[in-house]
Amino acid sequence: MNLTKNATAALDLSEVQHVERVIVGRYHDSGAEDEAGMMRQIERLNSYLQGHPRGIILAKDVGFRLIRQGEHTIVAQQVAYHIGFRRKPVKLPD
Repeated sequence: MNLTKNATAALDLSEVQHVERVIVGRYHDSGAEDEAGMMRQIERLNSYLQGHPRGIILAKDVGFRLIRQGEHTIVAQQVAYHIGFRRKPVKLPD
């Protein structure tokens, strides 16, 4: 494998000093579908993974809930991502 000096070193788990939890998805039965809220969650996750300081995904928790509304059954799902950073950032991206 040919590594250049510009390649960033992978983050070792022993270097992780700060963990942020980002939840993406819906898990409530209010029936209100907030597409803008979902997009904000995804943008926040992407900014943690691509911005500065750059984090890595340490773990992912998936949860779902079955909601009965009359004759219909709705599946509400959310994914919680645990993002690790080398140090606690002064200001995390929004």
